[in-house]
Amino acid sequence: MRAVAVLSLCGLGLLLTTSCSTSPEPEPPVKTVTVTAPAGASPGSTGSSAPSATGPGRVFDAKAMDAAVAKILTGTYQLRDVGEVSCPDRQAVTDGSTFHCVVEIAGEPKSVPITVTGTDGDYRVDPPR
Repeated sequence: MRAVAVLSLCGLGLLLTTSCSTSPEPEPPVKTVTVTAPAGASPGSTGSSAPSATGPGRVFDAKAMDAAVAKILTGTYQLRDVGEVSCPDRQAVTDGSTFHCVVEIAGEPKSVPITVTGTDGDYRVDPPR
């Protein structure tokens, strides 16, 4: 009987110490989405992937990226009232480079940061700002 009482008190003490915390709760992490180019496709590029003297070699297809960003914003980020998305045309597929797409959300223009994550046409879509 005494052992049961001691165990009950220990369990109650443990419950009280774990449920009472004075430290603030951490902020939830910001979601980001990485888009991976499909296998066998020329990942997000238009035309030839060979470099040219007049511009970058491999570039992203702005129309395809517009559609992908809109899908990510409505699907992954679950945003409503996503309107027109406009990503800059002919952005080079250069690892680490960044640029912004402009998206209309509930009638307001927002900037969506895009970071290229490799040389295969993969990129990360951050939440709109």
